[in-house]
Amino acid sequence: MKKRCVLLIAVLVLVTAVALSAAEINQQEAVASKAVGLLGQEMRKKLTESMQKYGPAGSIDVCAKDAPIISSRIENELGVTIKRTSLKIRNPHNAPDQAEKELLEALESSLKAGGVLPLGVTAFPNRPRRFYKTITVEQTCLKCHGDSATMDEQVRKEIDSIYPEDKAVGYKAGDFRGIISVSVK
Repeated sequence: MKKRCVLLIAVLVLVTAVALSAAEINQQEAVASKAVGLLGQEMRKKLTESMQKYGPAGSIDVCAKDAPIISSRIENELGVTIKRTSLKIRNPHNAPDQAEKELLEALESSLKAGGVLPLGVTAFPNRPRRFYKTITVEQTCLKCHGDSATMDEQVRKEIDSIYPEDKAVGYKAGDFRGIISVSVK
């Protein structure tokens, strides 16, 4: 009888631990979704306002200077680490870590094989507490991320002066650009 009771308690503890883990994962995903949403909303708003006031060349600072400030504030508010990254980076500070690089390569391979990008915030494969959202190129993005040969000369010069090693060009609307990567602490 005593062995059964101990076994039953062990099973209940295990089931409770698994349930808590699932609840914890759901909570972390919700935090990651909130972080991605805030970053997207604030960046879109800043870029739209800046493009209307200063045009594309005058708006490069939004991504260069404002994005890190916005990201830092969101990180502090929500207890996360958040960044935008890609295999074709513009800012060396946004270079993918190993897990991000593997994920980006897997997503690109999947697309080339006819797959589709996941929607919404998704967990990294085999990486607890890490989530991502894919970024696709919108028409407005092409002013700074489109074909270098047809890009506005002032925009190209401004990008070259800030990011001499820029690789984040040559995209078309709808292309896979990269991910927003979120680690929940």
